[in-house]
Amino acid sequence: MAEFKKRLRRWLPTAQTLEQTRGFTWLGHYLREHPRLWVLHRRGVALGVALGIGIGVFPVPLQMPVAMLAAVALRANVAAAAAATWLTNPFTMAPIWALSAFLGSFVVPGAAPGTPVPPKAEWQWALPQTWPAAVWDQITSWGPALLAGFPLAGALLGMTAYAVVYWGWAVLIKQERRRRVKSRVARG
Repeated sequence: MAEFKKRLRRWLPTAQTLEQTRGFTWLGHYLREHPRLWVLHRRGVALGVALGIGIGVFPVPLQMPVAMLAAVALRANVAAAAAATWLTNPFTMAPIWALSAFLGSFVVPGAAPGTPVPPKAEWQWALPQTWPAAVWDQITSWGPALLAGFPLAGALLGMTAYAVVYWGWAVLIKQERRRRVKSRVARG
């Protein structure tokens, strides 16, 4: 565990380097005042991963900044929250959307998960004023079960990720302690 933390610390920027990075100066200053948001400890990392996955489930832009702001607000590890949003990607979206539709079908009465209806409006990329209507048509084409299932899937996957990271970290700590005791006994 100690070796993993050393490697991870080399990759992670410090609060001072974030203060010097354009766009992150506010975060670097805040992390210097609240170092717990950047330190690798079990509860903070587990909560950061849970927030990142829970927010990453929603198919909206800017998932990473939203996860980082939520991590700052809830005193979770900011780097873990940002990194966990990348677990939702084009390869994992199909199972996540299937889980969302399945969970949403329990909440929305009479809504069975099915294939989404193609949106009524065509995307006209050259006319930005048509984008809000096209986005709304796309969202409503997903169906009520899928829309109701996104928060449920986010909560379920976030809680599962929290438990896995928290208890997995505890197992690693116990293994590290056993290894240290064995090495002390072997030395004499």
